[in-house]
Amino acid sequence: MTIINLKHVTFDGDNSLKLGKSGRAVKLFYNKEPIQICSSTLYTPFGVKSLTKEWSNYAEYNIDCSLNQSTSETSVIFRNGIEKLDKIIEKLVKENLNLFNSKNETTNENFVYSPILRENSTYPKLMKLQLARDKNGNFESFIFNENKEKVKIDENNIDTILSKGKTFKTIIECVKVWYYNGKVGSIWKIVQLKFSEKTFNKQDSEEELYTQLMILDDN
Repeated sequence: MTIINLKHVTFDGDNSLKLGKSGRAVKLFYNKEPIQICSSTLYTPFGVKSLTKEWSNYAEYNIDCSLNQSTSETSVIFRNGIEKLDKIIEKLVKENLNLFNSKNETTNENFVYSPILRENSTYPKLMKLQLARDKNGNFESFIFNENKEKVKIDENNIDTILSKGKTFKTIIECVKVWYYNGKVGSIWKIVQLKFSEKTFNKQDSEEELYTQLMILDDN
């Protein structure tokens, strides 16, 4: 698996990104493998959230993350890289509309694109990341503490471990690119997550948290 550091890959004129079918899902591939990207420092203003669906035996978990407000090279490169990736995904979907045709819907190039980093009022943009589970309900994401020690997560502790105010870096993977009801977007999951030393107190107001979040990324 090729893990991309956006510090070294700009995607400018890059033909290594392709869309292709993997089972029933359409995935984004980089050099013929599902794309994985190293993030800059991320922050969760709300903590982990769960969603129960009728057709699943297990609740789905996701976490909203915002990019820090640092002007460090790593942070700027990651933000710019994600925005470039959005444009590439949108372009690839228009070039491969046939991949998304189904019995219920015929694709059209006049779709509305949902970016990876979505607007969040006057606060920094948010990126939603999934915590994937296997068929037995076990979480597939590898979580590490500040000392690089592996932390096992389950439904009994996930709310505490991935609570509001945590900062971390991740390796994320594109689960699929979706087309539904005239809209297009992508779903990303956490492959690995390592907590940073800086964590904000839950008593701090949301506005103060965003104002204080000027964490510098390591190289």
